[in-house]
Amino acid sequence: MGKVNLRPLAGACIASMFAIGLAACGTGSSGGAAGEGGSGIKTGPGVDAQTKTISLGVLSPLSGQVAAIGKPLTAGQQTYFDAVNASGGIDGWKVKLVKRDSKYDPQTQVQQFNSIAGNVAFIAQSLGSPTTKAIQPLAGNQKMLIGAATQDSALVTDPLMAVIGTPYAIDVANGLHYIVHDKGETHPRIGIIYQDDEYGQDGLRGYTTALKTYHFDSVARATYRVDDTDLTAQVQKMRSAGAQYVFVIGVPGAGAKLVGTGASQGYNPTWVFQGPAWSEYLMSADGTTAGKPTPVAGALASNVWVLGYEAQWGDKSVPGMGKFLADTKRFAPAQIPDYYFMYGYAMAQMETAVLRKAIASGDLSRQGIVDAKLHLGSVNLGGLVPQINYTPALGPVSRMSGISRVSASTPGFLTQLQGYFTGTAAKSMHFEASR
Repeated sequence: MGKVNLRPLAGACIASMFAIGLAACGTGSSGGAAGEGGSGIKTGPGVDAQTKTISLGVLSPLSGQVAAIGKPLTAGQQTYFDAVNASGGIDGWKVKLVKRDSKYDPQTQVQQFNSIAGNVAFIAQSLGSPTTKAIQPLAGNQKMLIGAATQDSALVTDPLMAVIGTPYAIDVANGLHYIVHDKGETHPRIGIIYQDDEYGQDGLRGYTTALKTYHFDSVARATYRVDDTDLTAQVQKMRSAGAQYVFVIGVPGAGAKLVGTGASQGYNPTWVFQGPAWSEYLMSADGTTAGKPTPVAGALASNVWVLGYEAQWGDKSVPGMGKFLADTKRFAPAQIPDYYFMYGYAMAQMETAVLRKAIASGDLSRQGIVDAKLHLGSVNLGGLVPQINYTPALGPVSRMSGISRVSASTPGFLTQLQGYFTGTAAKSMHFEASR
């Protein structure tokens, strides 16, 4: 599918279970129970048949260290829906996003979910594994679709979760396939540093699966907490073990600290970032190639690969790139090259396809929207990410990964190292139901 780069999104663990009570509202109103709207379409909460408006929720870290992911991803969704609305909507229906800051905190996520659940048709974005799992039982109670901006393997078998990318575990397994199979490394010394939560555990799942398939020396494993400020011990563990490659399952702040700490000690392995460990803001103050370089920019450009599955920014050989760039210029003119932005745009494409099918079926109730997703079938997202396929059989919509390397001169700072592929271990991975 042409050049590919980048990544999946942020993740992690723990889930607080909270009960929620729904207030019954008027038939077909923005907060109402399912009913018949004036257009003859069955409606539900978040669907206003009189104004032909569909309200969707966004629960994303818009502040804190993970805002480097949440803000551009949300902007990408907004840009696509702005373009849809400007073109007459989805068969005449306009989309409105109701945004709340999750702070990448499960308890805050639950509170914010409760604050908007009665007034949205579904959640168009729930960013992060720990936060998404915190609202998973609530969504189950309400039969509400969740646009999961997380590639946690445990979510791909939940019928209520709409995931567009390759699971973290598969990405890691594919990265190891590339080192051992495509590069032909003989018993490379490899370590892994992973976030101490469900996001990190999913990356570790791919690592341990690949270890059974490929011949490499697993020399060290270390964890860190998302709020840790000093990662010296983790770096020293990798250095002492002589790790030539270190997989990093984390968020951008941790990625920068690990690479910077290693460089200060004269330790410069190939750092293999899971996608959410990367951000263009790790390279410059304003995230652009013209911006002031960060203290770790040189080390990142020399030593970092990024796993993922998105097209190279600006690659006109990708069918959907022209429209993507035109929409970005029109509706988000200040947007810098950012792959989370592209991911959000692609998510909104998928969600538009779901809504269009629900409208065609005459059912915009929550159950109708879930049914539309389950029977959506194949959807081409213009090559921005691999084609997806939703069926009642569930499971990953893609098993393909690409690998990028960090480049100081490329817009978005990533350039293709390896195009889309699926390794032997990834092909054989099975996924169990999440609940």
